[in-house]
Amino acid sequence: MAESRITIEEQVELISACAGIRTDVETASSQTFDELGVDSLGVLGIVAEIERRTGLKLGADAEQAPSPAALMALVNGDVPVHMEGA
Repeated sequence: MAESRITIEEQVELISACAGIRTDVETASSQTFDELGVDSLGVLGIVAEIERRTGLKLGADAEQAPSPAALMALVNGDVPVHMEGA
């Protein structure tokens, strides 16, 4: 069974691998995907890789997550699926 949680360190790895953007844990924890320079296609790649790793089907809410922290919270079940105002 795949691990269904992700860490910020894994997010940093995925941002680099899927979007080609180098960042660090502190920056990824505090900035939006836009601020990091990750476009919508990069976010789609990150979401697809998270789905592959975790076995979860994340859908449109994940694809519209504004930041690595918001995406991680969604994947880890730390926020409701609808992230209004996030």
